[in-house]
Amino acid sequence: MTNQYKTNAYLDIFALDQQFKEAQKEQERQAIKCIIEAKKSKIEAEKTALRAKLEKRKAKMKDFAGKTVVSSFKEGLTGKVAEAAERHLTSKKFEPDLKNPIK
Repeated sequence: MTNQYKTNAYLDIFALDQQFKEAQKEQERQAIKCIIEAKKSKIEAEKTALRAKLEKRKAKMKDFAGKTVVSSFKEGLTGKVAEAAERHLTSKKFEPDLKNPIK
């Protein structure tokens, strides 16, 4: 009975084995693609959350520079130097450049 499959003209064991291996490979490919997509989604969510945190930090830093540092400069500096420092720290040009490390 063990040799019955080898002599059966309608059953090709080698072809069935190849088809099975190809089906397994395709399942593995699909599983890997799903894992990669899940990781990409997680990274994108972290990137978005970090972007929001960086924007809040940027606003805090700008506010700190525009109020606290300016008032400290006014106490220590006088005349046009104090005015220039105040203008620079309160202008739109002074904005921290906080880059998101997640690309």
